[in-house]
Amino acid sequence: MIRPGFFNQSTQHIGMTTELEPALLEFLPLDEYDEFSVSSSRIRRCADDRTFMRVVNTVPVGDSQAVSLDAIESLVAPYGSTLIEKFFEHVHPSFPILMEDAFRQSYRERRQLSPLLLAAVYVLTLKFVDVGATSQRRPDSARLESAALKLLLDSLPFPSISTIQAGLLLTQKSTLATASLNGQLVTAGFELGLHQDCTNWRMKTWEKGLRKRLAWALYMQDKWSALVHGRPSHIFAFNWTVKDLVEQDFSDAFLSGTHSAHDEAAVGHGPLLFCHMVALTTILSDILDRFYTLQAAEDFHAAGNQRTRIILEKAKPAQIRLKDWFSSLPPALKMETGSGELVETITDEHARNGALHLAYFATEITLHRCIVRSLATDGTDSYLAHICRSAAKTRLISAMDFVNRLRPAHLRSFWPASARTNFSLIGSFGMLLRITAPTTEESEFYRVRLCEYRWTLSVSHKNAEFMGFALESLDNATALDKHVPAKPTIDELMASSKQATSRMPPMHAATYDEAMGDPDNIPGGTGASSSVISGLASPATSVSDMDENETSMM
Repeated sequence: MIRPGFFNQSTQHIGMTTELEPALLEFLPLDEYDEFSVSSSRIRRCADDRTFMRVVNTVPVGDSQAVSLDAIESLVAPYGSTLIEKFFEHVHPSFPILMEDAFRQSYRERRQLSPLLLAAVYVLTLKFVDVGATSQRRPDSARLESAALKLLLDSLPFPSISTIQAGLLLTQKSTLATASLNGQLVTAGFELGLHQDCTNWRMKTWEKGLRKRLAWALYMQDKWSALVHGRPSHIFAFNWTVKDLVEQDFSDAFLSGTHSAHDEAAVGHGPLLFCHMVALTTILSDILDRFYTLQAAEDFHAAGNQRTRIILEKAKPAQIRLKDWFSSLPPALKMETGSGELVETITDEHARNGALHLAYFATEITLHRCIVRSLATDGTDSYLAHICRSAAKTRLISAMDFVNRLRPAHLRSFWPASARTNFSLIGSFGMLLRITAPTTEESEFYRVRLCEYRWTLSVSHKNAEFMGFALESLDNATALDKHVPAKPTIDELMASSKQATSRMPPMHAATYDEAMGDPDNIPGGTGASSSVISGLASPATSVSDMDENETSMM
């Protein structure tokens, strides 16, 4: 039984350093709800060492009737009910932060439903409704977004569960997912105590499951926002005790019974996808902490000519985790069959896997960008630089091929806000390899690949408008490329070298293997000449092409 007003009730976690002494609360006489009234609020004891202050007389403006449900509904009429169905068909299965039964009931009865949350659902789902050019009434998307953002900003000072739900939904729209809004949303989550382990709290199982799903969704939003915007993360491991998600945490996430209008198979696939995305995000967080903090940058700079070796050593645990993550993907989350061929019939569930695999490539690229940048040091061992660049090239070609083989069903599915930047990062990585190439021939290799990638993005754009961001990003980088100094040809480079680079000292032969693990056993590893990740081989770049290019570099 859900308490009346549960989703819209503003609560504040009582921290250990505030003016209210937690030890004093140990002696409060509690009612049947584990609460005690104090002035204009009620103290609710959740566990022996955790407490909430529930603010009862402060109604968040964002959840008031200042903007009524009818006002929100009028902005999308007559498509309201259609949008709700589309939301639970396309978005909710892989991003289950609502309780479907409770939301649908509130929507039907128009009770206990936050105008903010309804607006957020509508904003995120508009893209899935084909209004038609001849329709006399079209949803007013601009006013809807404006109303949703205003309601959210008004609600953030006194957040409720619905505030977090709506904020997470709105930040899945890339044009709304700003770094500042992410920071405010994370802070609101702290207010509700979402960063804490609620396993032993005095609450129902469904509430614990909801809190854990919201917590990990907030965690993912924060980490990918940090990557996308190049900003520090707001969530740190030493202040995060949320336990891993288990099957029971999704028991109330989806519609019960047989009245679902969408395929029930998505219920099983969605939690699986959500959990693996959480696991991948923890690896991304580790990479950001190891390589992209100010302290890490200072340490690498101070290491001088040894920074590449230090970076490789620090990268090994992350690479092993990525390998294990990829190898543990269940068949339902893979892009291809066991024989390496793409699935013939793309179901709605399979189409959603695209975002997960794109995030995997973005995570690998984030790791390898740091390695490639470190090779600019003049003292970097030439052979070590070669094998690091070969590994990076393999990742790039496989990522480009992955995008090239996405079908319309993939592109039209639900993609999180970070996706548009993740597509852009593939182009950025290719540009990094181009401008750091030691020879004209290698630079030209990447120029051709980037042109092919741009063509792929332009073709995909008609089915995924957010691809326009990746196109613009690549065009901007290409425009700046003209300022990069010209590279020597291979012959010129060989002539200027006093020592033939084809000689590979035995002492260096295992450097990369020892630092990063055996490349042959890592998804997308160098493996001498392999250009395959997840069974994908670039149609524009055969294995022999890559071998010839690598041989010419030697």
